Amino acid sequence: MNAKDIDNYIQRYTGRYEQYGYSPETLGWGRNGRQDVRFSVLGELAIRDGNASVLDVGCGFGDLYAFLKSRGWNGQYTGIDLVPVLVEKAKEIYPGISVFQNDIGDAAVEAADYVIASGIFNAQLDNEPNDTHIEQSLRRMFGLCNKAICVDFLSTYVDFRKDGSWHTDPAWALQRAKEMSKRVVLRHDYMPYEFALIVVREDGISPLNTFQGYRY
Repeated sequence: MNAKDIDNYIQRYTGRYEQYGYSPETLGWGRNGRQDVRFSVLGELAIRDGNASVLDVGCGFGDLYAFLKSRGWNGQYTGIDLVPVLVEKAKEIYPGISVFQNDIGDAAVEAADYVIASGIFNAQLDNEPNDTHIEQSLRRMFGLCNKAICVDFLSTYVDFRKDGSWHTDPAWALQRAKEMSKRVVLRHDYMPYEFALIVVREDGISPLNTFQGYRY
């Protein structure tokens, strides 16, 4: 991400934290209980795997860790975020977890079985094209995953857009995914106006790889 956009990102979330504290509103989500819905979609493969490692990109407060643990997952969790105050709060809420202030583009970020990101592409950038940033980030995340990346987006299939938000065309996202792997899943069924993209590294035929109970 462009340095100026990183600064804007940090200022935006720091300001929200000062206003809302430990709340979904700080992360740009309303108080509507939908976070678990998103996590259930993005975290399904890791939960099924049981002991798989997870890299949570834009981890915020690290709540994905608690969600995965509550579903019986016992793997290794690493979270990264650009915003110092969110990283520090995550360490306070979940003592002992590995959370770092870092960017996905940093060479020091280590690979994991599943690379998961929720909400990180939902803001309009001021200093570089959003689609360029998204494509570069997806390729970087795919390069860091051993098994799959699981990412969500605001969809262009909407009748309202909030000022400052960025909505990604699902067809465009699917095409980018197909350039990385033959085995992809696009889910636009779990919540209005949002969709999830899952890109699987092993793109051969294997009965061990399942999603929503289906073999692919």
